[in-house]
Amino acid sequence: MDFDLHGFHPSQIIDSGLLDKLVQQAWEMGEPRLTLIHGHGRNRGISPGFVNTNTGYFGLCIRRALRHDEDFRRWILRTTLDCGQNGSTSVRLKPNPSPTRESVDCWPPEDQ
Repeated sequence: MDFDLHGFHPSQIIDSGLLDKLVQQAWEMGEPRLTLIHGHGRNRGISPGFVNTNTGYFGLCIRRALRHDEDFRRWILRTTLDCGQNGSTSVRLKPNPSPTRESVDCWPPEDQ
């Protein structure tokens, strides 16, 4: 399952709790993998601190949340965070033996 996050600010996705909802609802659907497309931000007028990374500020915020927020451990296999693709972050979700939902109801956000 892929979500394109272009056009959003990290606070709209992470601080608002939307990232939590996306991960939870993808798991509830029984999805094996979740990919968040955030854009890489390399060499696009950003501060020099991000030039040698595989992503920009948004991607770093997403990856930090997935790595360090204890709440995500209910749904994701933490060691499967894949940062190998510029501009996106993927993670494997824990198996859900009995999916309870057919679609994600929090996407797209209503305030967008």
